[in-house]
Amino acid sequence: MKTLLPLLLLTALVTAARGQYQSDFPPKAGKFGITVKGGPAFPVSEFAKEFKPGFTGFVEVPYNLTEVLQVYLGSGYSQFNVDNSKLTDLLKEQGSAATANIDAPYQVIPLVVGVNISYRYPHFWPYFTVSYGRYFQKLEVSGSLTVNGVPTPIASEIQTWSQGAFSVGLGSLIPLGNEGWAVDLNAKYNAVVDYEGRVLIATSGSGNIATRAIRYVSILAGLSYTFL
Repeated sequence: MKTLLPLLLLTALVTAARGQYQSDFPPKAGKFGITVKGGPAFPVSEFAKEFKPGFTGFVEVPYNLTEVLQVYLGSGYSQFNVDNSKLTDLLKEQGSAATANIDAPYQVIPLVVGVNISYRYPHFWPYFTVSYGRYFQKLEVSGSLTVNGVPTPIASEIQTWSQGAFSVGLGSLIPLGNEGWAVDLNAKYNAVVDYEGRVLIATSGSGNIATRAIRYVSILAGLSYTFL
């Protein structure tokens, strides 16, 4: 719920700023557009046990099938980094006395096709969105584990892979006049399909830390333009 508060607050501020203005800009069928947005991303579930909040950006090219139904192609970039305090706690749970000092940026590039279903009020157009595609991922690991005050370097490694993944979310377009521009705000839940897959982060004497189950909520704000 806390992750939705910034989106709701920004929606209220932009709507209030528009005052009594009513847009005549119609979402005509058969028109293309482009949307660029960005914001924070919050790991959830198992992913939140190992990684800090990160950031995300997303670009989509929508096509209006009807006035309320869009299909779109989208791609973006998200990055997270490990939380060493959480990694140390996980190692302790496994019986290890190691302290983690690891740098492991985790990069995600989605390539998806999606659908937006909207409803048109005078000052804002709320919508439901769903998408599916491939999430291309990269994990770069370096650093050390410290045991009894003695640091032990871990093997530096770059791992890349891709997985099928989906997202679902809610958002709103807030029109800015009659020229095709709108503010686009949304919150989406992103999740890979293969939850059981694993990729190694670090190995200690009594266990290891691995993840491949990315789950995160992205809070995005940006601009959308429809070619009239």
